[in-house]
Amino acid sequence: MHKFFTSSFDASIYLQQPEQNAGRDEILEVGKLYYGSTMDIARTLIKFNTTQVSQSIVENIGTGSYSVFLNLKSANSEEIPLEYTLYANAISGSWKMGTGTKFDNITSDGVSWYYLNGSSKWQDLSGSYPAQTDTSSILNGGGGLWYSASMASQSFSNEPDDIRMNVTNIVKLWISGSNRLTNDGIILHHHTSASLYTDTTDYGVLKFFSKETNTIYQPKLELVWDDATFSTGSLLPITGSSSADALENSKIIVTNLQKEYAENIKTKIRVKARDMFPAKSFGTTFEYDQSKYLPTSSYYQIEDYRTNEIIIPFGEYSKLSCDSKSNYFYLDTSTYPIDRVYILKLKVVKDGITKIIDDKLTFEIV
Repeated sequence: MHKFFTSSFDASIYLQQPEQNAGRDEILEVGKLYYGSTMDIARTLIKFNTTQVSQSIVENIGTGSYSVFLNLKSANSEEIPLEYTLYANAISGSWKMGTGTKFDNITSDGVSWYYLNGSSKWQDLSGSYPAQTDTSSILNGGGGLWYSASMASQSFSNEPDDIRMNVTNIVKLWISGSNRLTNDGIILHHHTSASLYTDTTDYGVLKFFSKETNTIYQPKLELVWDDATFSTGSLLPITGSSSADALENSKIIVTNLQKEYAENIKTKIRVKARDMFPAKSFGTTFEYDQSKYLPTSSYYQIEDYRTNEIIIPFGEYSKLSCDSKSNYFYLDTSTYPIDRVYILKLKVVKDGITKIIDDKLTFEIV
């Protein structure tokens, strides 16, 4: 199961605009580049409501295992290298998003390179630094302050610069344990050593859509867990003289998908398999209506109809479950943006043979 949570606050901060706030800008930036001999560094701060995340864990997962990913969608990054690594840390210090933008609405009423909130400086937090704080992160009197024990990262090698970074350990530090950290958000940056902040390497500027964007690509936390259960009862498996034959001679359909769903509901979607050419028998049952179950390596995928973006990919967190009636999965409409149309696809893998079912099934969240 995948569940998404949009950001509550975000902003970028800039070395060369040290007192300027950009909390209302539609773009977030992370980078280091040179304008001649002048270096500029950009970092991004993002905060999520982890009360919602924690509640979802309690209600759906309990003490089971889960992972959390940070998702940001690229927006025309500039001059980035082929290979680089981005780092994320839990922020130390409560900051204010503010109302400024980088170019049009110039203000200093929120977070900036020097200030957490327009008045309190990063380097002067209560006159001392909290335990585990990485004070070397302070550069030229600012640039944010973070905890050194909470780092996550994602490396890129000649590939798209969308972020899907595993930040499970950071989120767990916010919501559980005796040494719980205050959730002041995540800061994204390029370096782990203060000596590297001022080297001559040019990383260009990574640009991502912010929570202020008018697109569907707001920053999101993605909570994932394996919710599949498999109890086949008296159902029989799909069969054939070979795995390829079993898949080829099975008709796999979705029986109860509706054209529209209201937001914030959770419904069970039935996936039924049957023989396309059942053997003749003297029984009194209608063989074409007899359900069979698919292997445990069966998955669903959900895509945005307009953009073709994969929202829920085939994988370990989108397995089909099974009960005594048929295979199924749960559709949680709180996960998806409303007023969008989505495509449902299925994937079945049996003994290394794969079958993709794309029957152009669509639904809308309204």
